[in-house]
Amino acid sequence: MEKQNIPNTSKPTKPNKTVVLIILILFTALIVFLAKVIFGGSSSSVTGKYTKEDLPSNFEYRIIKDESKLSIEKNQLQVEINQKLTEGQIATLAEELYNTKGKQRRFYIFYNLKDNENSIVAWATSHFDPELKISISGSTKTEDNKMLLEAKKVKGNIIGIFDEQNYTFSLYTVYEDNGKIFVKTSFKNGQSMIEEMVKSNVENGMKLIAENGGSQGEYYILNNDVLEFYNKENKIFTTGIKL
Repeated sequence: MEKQNIPNTSKPTKPNKTVVLIILILFTALIVFLAKVIFGGSSSSVTGKYTKEDLPSNFEYRIIKDESKLSIEKNQLQVEINQKLTEGQIATLAEELYNTKGKQRRFYIFYNLKDNENSIVAWATSHFDPELKISISGSTKTEDNKMLLEAKKVKGNIIGIFDEQNYTFSLYTVYEDNGKIFVKTSFKNGQSMIEEMVKSNVENGMKLIAENGGSQGEYYILNNDVLEFYNKENKIFTTGIKL
């Protein structure tokens, strides 16, 4: 007897609803991710080319001068901060300050550390011109740690290590070796220099002047826990605090 082909009349299998839901969720997530990449990233984590970081929980700041001029489309603030920040944290603060004022073509922000508002050079800046550019002229916490390690690398007895944050953003190690006094300067770029000093007692402490007379007639006076910096006119222009 000849075998007949019987058509398959079974119903097609329905797709699993859970699988479909997962596929839809993944597809939506992919679309959102691509949109963020195409249109400049997430505004919650990036400002310009900088990735923002959370500010420290104990961070404080205050605006000490507002020199904005609408006539030239410029906002400008001088801000005092109570501690050093990373580049990402500065980006976070810069955006916060940017949103406190009406939009202008340029927005310049200068940051000084607390108690160092008279510093010749701002510790850091964040300028929108119009894109954000951050510059740190002073030393960061990471650089401070490296400088301290370098500042301790001396022979003899360390009299004191002094932190100067108004002018040079460097560490100065005053130490004695074989009856001679030296000052080692440790810079934030990792370099250092050592000068032999000639000491003399003065009314307000111990005067230290480079053996070669100093490049510009400058000298130090070690006044208890403060290293005072003087110019050739005998005027103090900055100080270093003992660590």
